[in-house]
Amino acid sequence: MKPAVLFACLTLLSAGGCSILPGTGPSESEVVAQRQAGDEIRFDVVEVDDRVVSSLLAQQQDRSFARFEQDSSPPELKIAIGDTIAVTIWESAAGGLFSEAPPDRSFAPSRPAIEPLAPESRVPQPAAPGGPSPPFEQPFGTPTPPQAPLPSTGREPSGTSTARRPPLASEASIEASGRRPATIPDQPVAADGAISVPYAGRVAVAGRTPVEAQQAIEALLAGKALDPQALVIVKKSAVNAVTVAGEVVAGAKVPLSLWGDRLLQVIAAAGGAKTPVYETFVRLSRDGLTAAIPLERLVAEPDENIYARPGDVLTLGRVPQTFSVFGATGRNAVIGFGAETITVSQALAKSQGLRDDLANPKGVFLFRYEPIAVVHALGEPKATRARDGISPVVYRFDFAEANTYHLADRFPVRDKDIIFVADAAAVQINKLFSVFSTLTGPFITGIVTCHYAKC
Repeated sequence: MKPAVLFACLTLLSAGGCSILPGTGPSESEVVAQRQAGDEIRFDVVEVDDRVVSSLLAQQQDRSFARFEQDSSPPELKIAIGDTIAVTIWESAAGGLFSEAPPDRSFAPSRPAIEPLAPESRVPQPAAPGGPSPPFEQPFGTPTPPQAPLPSTGREPSGTSTARRPPLASEASIEASGRRPATIPDQPVAADGAISVPYAGRVAVAGRTPVEAQQAIEALLAGKALDPQALVIVKKSAVNAVTVAGEVVAGAKVPLSLWGDRLLQVIAAAGGAKTPVYETFVRLSRDGLTAAIPLERLVAEPDENIYARPGDVLTLGRVPQTFSVFGATGRNAVIGFGAETITVSQALAKSQGLRDDLANPKGVFLFRYEPIAVVHALGEPKATRARDGISPVVYRFDFAEANTYHLADRFPVRDKDIIFVADAAAVQINKLFSVFSTLTGPFITGIVTCHYAKC
């Protein structure tokens, strides 16, 4: 290297360094200077303070499932076209439309009386000579004199009575009462939104709850049946269900119950996720809106576990959260979160912190794309080439200030963020003198050797 080049590099060090020397990236001043080229805003540089951290945390809390919830009650499920319906009808007495009349026994022939047989007498047998007299034998059919009750053994179960219990009602008596229900075979709700009920015709049930459908059937049968009572059960519904899909869960269409099901219940009914909760994201699509949160947050925060509604689509996927680290740190790599969320202080600790011999504590930057709404909330203009509703932002941390460590412990790192730590200015000077000594060392060594060797 010529002396003129060395002098030029020494001069340029004060302005940001010499491009001839190797480096880990731009210096602190170069990052700040490159944010604008002429009239074009390439990116925004935001100095991190309490206001910035509070704004970002507020924006982060807005991204949740709680904004979908209209009320805290479960949705009212109504019958829809295509649902499979079962109808059961009772009447108050026999002989109605849905029950048979009891058999008429008034003209049944009477059975002839059966006369008891005459008791058979027995002739006493003579006693054997010299033997005892034969015992007296009571004739068959004569009443037996009452006997004293047997003494209690103490083994009878408590509450039992020696009196004979009355016989239970037979099935024939139940059938004769006319209270057996009439079950109409399962049928789907047709395209006109109605089902067929005997003697009631076509009954419109679509858009009604099962109770409302029962009342409609009873009203149509009033005056025809004997005090009819109806029961409507939805056996299968393709509309009142939630679709669960994704790479980490078995796909299923989970029907909703009348008492309401929350999102975690629906996910469990579909088989549950097969990946760690902090790497599993749940995406909810409802009424044209979509939001995604980690499954760990859905488990930890009850407000996020809202009621599922008919037509919801839940998609579960594994998204490993990572960030990249470059520059004067102990580890330059793509590093996983290992949790739902981490902060800048935790991210720097995972990268083994700033290097004492290289890092510039005032030159720690975080590169990220932010929504335009966040850029405006920070009081910054959007980049000239910003598109798709996002704009590049660079957050700057000054770790020479002690308060910055508190801010870094609150500042959230997001998926695919880039953290860069610039070199200190003295590093370039050391590199320059290392190169200079490499070039001039042999020359000086030769002069000294010739001096003592008297060349």
